[in-house]
Amino acid sequence: MPRKKAKATKKENGRGSIDRLPSGRYRWRTMLRRPDGTPYTRTGTASTRAEAQQAIDLVNADYQKGNLPEPSRVTMAEYLNTWLETKRPGLARKTVHNYSRLIELHINPQIGQIPLQKLSALHLQGLYNALTTKGLGDTQRQVHNILHAALEHALRLDLIIRNPASRIRPTLPRRQPGDGVVDKALTAEEVDRLLPVLRQDRWGVIFEFFLHTGLRRAEICGLKWEHVDLDKGTVRIKEGVVVVNGKADVDATKSPLSVRPLKLTAEAMDCLHRQRAIQVKERDTLLPGPMQGHAKAKSRARPWQNSGYVFTARCGTRLYPDVLLRHLKRLGTEAGIEKVINNHVLRHTYASLMLRAGAPVEVVSQKLGHARPSTTADFYRTVFADEHKRWALNLSELIKNPGDTKD
Repeated sequence: MPRKKAKATKKENGRGSIDRLPSGRYRWRTMLRRPDGTPYTRTGTASTRAEAQQAIDLVNADYQKGNLPEPSRVTMAEYLNTWLETKRPGLARKTVHNYSRLIELHINPQIGQIPLQKLSALHLQGLYNALTTKGLGDTQRQVHNILHAALEHALRLDLIIRNPASRIRPTLPRRQPGDGVVDKALTAEEVDRLLPVLRQDRWGVIFEFFLHTGLRRAEICGLKWEHVDLDKGTVRIKEGVVVVNGKADVDATKSPLSVRPLKLTAEAMDCLHRQRAIQVKERDTLLPGPMQGHAKAKSRARPWQNSGYVFTARCGTRLYPDVLLRHLKRLGTEAGIEKVINNHVLRHTYASLMLRAGAPVEVVSQKLGHARPSTTADFYRTVFADEHKRWALNLSELIKNPGDTKD
């Protein structure tokens, strides 16, 4: 026989009603009124009757305080689209692109159809679990950061009464024995092997400059000679060249703190002088007009152009950032570097070697253009094997008074 649905537990006026569902959960309802007097119902489910009554009491309390937002059918997909458009003017183009991709690929398929006001921590847990199952641990963290920021904005606009992303954190998969930790930086010995190879190649000077400054790829490609003061030995980072949907374009820096002056070392300055010499040689080789030695005096189809950028293609035009990886991999192989190497590895290497040498993390953070020193310490610091050896101190050394001297 079909199961009979239990009758609703009747409550006194304002206390709502509670039904026990066939699943064993409890559905609660409470009647409220809009400012114009028209009634509407708030409803939900809970595991126990006590939790259902607690939910009714909480809704009624928020209603009495004026904290309960007007009912809305806006879905998470609709809200996130509006939120991103609101944030767009203050974000770098690449950041907007990355946010859009994460929302489109990972958030909307899982929770996009859920009304904003009905989104719960349980929904978010389901989303994070799905990402964990797919092995997308780092993506899980990025998705959580987007949702937390977007829902915090909704909270400030009184669209929701609490931020469910504040009540839950993504659970990253536990490393299995033998997985090890992927090194994000080259060791000093690997850099020592790489440098001679870089100095023998036309493209090597740009990667050497990476290692001397720790700049982002977009910042290196966007650096212009007008941003460089060769007399004072400084550069000013003002813009970058980013690739979005396969098209490279000039954009603002990643964040306001990324706009920064940098004092260059003598070796970094030497890189710039060598790069200028490379441009002069290539300019003289590719001057407009007939090509020397050509039987028909054919003119160059693509003469050298003065784009004003520091690091350029052979014809003087602005670099397309994605071409750098191919050259770096080739040079890394020539140097016998076995680990995976890319432009970001060079940035990590600069940060880790600076911190290994004892530079204050606040200084390194500002040089890298980070918003917080914690970002530098948490994500850009590789602790090298020789540091573990150097700091393997005896207990007697640790408890010794620094002022004590041997007899």
